[in-house]
Order: sequence, then structure tokens, then C-alpha cells
Amino acid sequence: MKIYLLEPGQIYRVEGPARIDVMEGSVYAVGAIYSGGSHFTVLRARKLAFKAIERAKVSVTLGPNAVLELAKPGEEVLDEWEGAISKLALSGTSIVIGSIDVGKSTMTAVLANKALLNGLRVAVIDADVGQNDIGPPTTISISRVTRPITSLRQVQAEKSVFMQSTSLERIWPRAVEAVKRLIAYARRTWSVDAIIVNTDGWINGREAIEYKRSLLTELRPNNIVAIKIENELDEIIKGYSNVTIVRPPPAARLRTKEDRKIHREMSYARFIFPLRELSIDLDKLPLCGLGLFRGVDLGSELRAMASRIVNSHITYANQAGSTLYIITDQWISRRIGAFKVVGLPEGFERGLLIGIEDSEGFLLGLGVLKKIYYDRKKAVIYTSSKTERAMSRASCIRLGLIRLNENFEEIERVSQLLKYLYPSDELGDTMRGAGSA
Repeated sequence: MKIYLLEPGQIYRVEGPARIDVMEGSVYAVGAIYSGGSHFTVLRARKLAFKAIERAKVSVTLGPNAVLELAKPGEEVLDEWEGAISKLALSGTSIVIGSIDVGKSTMTAVLANKALLNGLRVAVIDADVGQNDIGPPTTISISRVTRPITSLRQVQAEKSVFMQSTSLERIWPRAVEAVKRLIAYARRTWSVDAIIVNTDGWINGREAIEYKRSLLTELRPNNIVAIKIENELDEIIKGYSNVTIVRPPPAARLRTKEDRKIHREMSYARFIFPLRELSIDLDKLPLCGLGLFRGVDLGSELRAMASRIVNSHITYANQAGSTLYIITDQWISRRIGAFKVVGLPEGFERGLLIGIEDSEGFLLGLGVLKKIYYDRKKAVIYTSSKTERAMSRASCIRLGLIRLNENFEEIERVSQLLKYLYPSDELGDTMRGAGSA
């Protein structure tokens, strides 16, 4: 712990873990004012800047590898951000957009704090499925904010929608609907006045632009805050007049793809531990959006006939209406006469991330699918003890598109499942091309 005397207007930059106790005077940080007797924390590997509003005395406690330094004039954007957003009316919906690692989650916290200090009831939505700070990776999550925060990680998800992947490529229409549903829930159930939406950094390419513009069209936000480096957001915000443009902090930390992957893998473990192994009756708790096991099982003679038709050995077959689901040695999706044949390779399920959903389609918890015993219609899953306690409210199990190993490390994105979980007529032309996690 060390005592610092701050002159009015001085800006310090801190990288956590750290705690700043204001002993005298007042300082500004992330949209909130902290006076004598109050404090704020900075989480590990997170950076923020704080400014002395008047002469202040602060006590700074730095954790392992934490850094505190005096910012040079013009080096931080704290005053620029404050000037740009100070006149925004934050009732309704505000959305933050920008590329990766430009400070979107920090801006979301700033806006939430501003709304809170204006006496509004506030909720924040984190729609960054790859680096979600409020809920688990692969989710879009919402939480209320009832006190000033320095990071979105200081609030926990109260409702989440499982998006199945760490990338929204080819599945983004579901994300638009998920955000709309969470906003409707927050207004209906919590009567919130202000909702701040943080988005992912996917902005390049036709599909990314279409997604972000669809989000803006559907949400009709009162405010669009664009953190812009050059002209990378021009196609997204074109035609909108309610856009506030700011630049990213010059000292923003750019994380590598591997850094982001490691962060997700740590989060998987955090949300799935302490680990429980459960046996699930798929007759009672079916797979969401997949008719496998919902129809009539085919006997050996009919399976043999189907095997000859598809030229592939079939170990299990189930007919649900005009769709024939088969477990075989390859991925199959074709029409044979009046039937649609959906073939899944035996063992396709092993290691798949899953979401256990309630009757409203909200996430109860994540899990990992260990094995399906097709003939018995049983599944063995790993999930947390917290999710185990909520299983009585479960409505279905949604298959994810991410495969994990026994150490909860991502080993592949199972893109083949997309055509079975989302027919082309459901996602439209967004199904063209392969996405990457």
C-alpha cells in the first residue's frame, strides 16, 4: 500500500489487480465519482484511468504484476469520452460498437455508471460471445447494475441465452433475437429505464456489417456509441444520426487470438466446476432443435434397407415425421424420395459444449456431452453442481458447436452441425461460407 497526493486534473493509469481507496478529495473513474471514504477496484490484467477532480489523497494497493503510472498529457481519452457522452440522454437503449480491444466493455461500464448516477434503473447486456464478461463464453447475458462498477466482470449474469459458439458467423440472426428477448425481459420483469448493450468486435466483411446493421435496425437504439480508429465502422453506422464517435484509449491492450482462447477456456472451467457427471434420459429431456430420438426407432430390417440406400452402415435409426435420423460413419444430409435423411457419425457428440435451457429458452447452465447411448436414448454429461440443482427446471439440451477436451480446451468448431441445427431456410443466406471460432 502506498499513499499518493493527486493534483487537480492529474490522470493516473492503473493495471490490476489493484484497489484505490480515496482518503480525501474526489476522483473520477469509469463514469463515476469517488469521494473520501469510498474505493474502487481494478481486476487482474484490466486497465483503467482515473482523474483527480480536486486535490485528492489516495491509498493504492497493487497486486502481483500490477502497475500504476502517471499518464502524460493527451495520453488518455478519459476527458474526451466524458465530453462526448456527458450530454447523452441514457433512458432507453444504448449500444456500443467497435473493433476488438478498443475499450467497448469499459465504455459500456461508463454509460451504465452515468445512467445509474442519473437515478435510472440500469441493465447491461454483454453480446460478445467470444469474450463475455458478464456470463459464460458462447452466451449473450444480461445483468442489472445497482452500484458503480469499473468492469463488467463485477456483475454476474442474471439471464443468459446460449449461442452455441464463440463466433456469430452464420448464426448471427439468433443473436439479434437473443438481444431483443433479453431487452424485453428486462423491461417486463425489472422495469429498467436504461439498457446498455456491449457488442463483439466482429465488424469486417459483408456478413459482419449485415449483422451489426440488423442489430441497429431491430433495436432502434436511442444512442449509438462508436469507438472508431479510422473508417472501419463507416458502413455500419451509415445513415444513422444518433451516433457518438470516440477514439480508443492509446494504451489499450491488444490481446492475441491465443490470449482470447485461453481466457475462454478458463471461463469454461469456472462455469462448469465443481464437476458432476449426470445420466440424462433423452425421452424426458430432449435435444433442442434436433428431432433425434423424438420419433419411432427403426428395426434391424428397415435399418439394413436404409444402409443399402445411403451406402453406409447404420447403427441406429429414428424416424420423426418425414425426417430419418441415422447414426452412421459419416455426415449425411440428403433427400431420398419424400424423406430427408440426416446422418450423424457415431461419436459426433463427444466433448461437445452444451447448454441446458429452461422452458423460456434461457440458459440454466453449461455442460459437456460425454457420450450418447443411442439404443437406450441416454446421455452422459458433465456439468456443475449448481446446474445439477436446477435440472428440475430444464426443458431441453442445446448442442453447441464447440468441442472441448478433458481439460476444457477448445479443439475444434464443429461446423458440420450447422446444417442440422439450422436449416438454410431458417438462417437464410447467412449460411453461405464457413465461419471460424
